[in-house]
This record gives sequence, structure tokens and C-alpha cells, in this order.
Amino acid sequence: MPRKVRLTRMIGKTGDVAHDLSSLHFSGFHPIEGWKPDINAYRYDNRFEIWVDLAGVEKNSINVDVLPDRVRISGDRQPPAPTRDASSRCRQVLHMEIESGRFGREVILPTEVDRNKVSARQENGLLWIVLPILQEED
Repeated sequence: MPRKVRLTRMIGKTGDVAHDLSSLHFSGFHPIEGWKPDINAYRYDNRFEIWVDLAGVEKNSINVDVLPDRVRISGDRQPPAPTRDASSRCRQVLHMEIESGRFGREVILPTEVDRNKVSARQENGLLWIVLPILQEED
């Protein structure tokens, strides 16, 4: 078989393998196209705490889905817009770093949580989620 044909087949097979690997999903969660908020996640003796940076996101635009071994945070942030008055208009964008639109984040937890006792609050641009660890009953 000529080298050119053999090389073409190898390139094709390599592309197939790369496609297969890129389409693998290691959980049932398919992330939303968009941005991923920054988080801090901590484990204490009796709970997990997750802090999510959601500055500028309206409370009613946030979804928190708690499963026994993971938590999913998703929602939408509207693009920030400069205040406008009739006497001036924006001439140039100097920096544009605040992401907007759909977001999603998933945190896998090393042990199950008590879904009936989860609490969350939004304060100073952060979403605070407290997930008590499920206690085995004797």
C-alpha cells in the first residue's frame, strides 16, 4: 500500500478517536453553553458550603438543583449596560470582561447530602449554599 494512502487512513482514524474522546461525558450533566462562575467549595464535619460568585445576577434568574451527590447551579445574567443620558454616548469600549448570558456549574460531592435541609442565600454578589451531610440513622 502506498505511503500516502496509509498516512491518510492514519489521520482519519486519529480524527475519529479525537472525536470520540471529545464527545465523552463523565456525568449525566451536560453543561450549558456560556460562562462558568467562580466558586469556593468547603467540607466541614457536618456540611458542605459552596460560595458562587454571581455578581449582577438577579435572584430569580438562579437555579440550584441538589442531587444526593452533586449540586448544579445555572441561570442567566443580563449584560451590564452603561447608564445613558441624552447628552453623551459611549465612544470606545476600553475593556469588556464581565461575562453575561447563560451560565452553569456542577460540583460533585464526595458523600451524600440531606436534600431536605439545604439552604441558600444571596448576599453581596455571592450565592451561599449550605448542604448538610446525610447522617446515617442507627
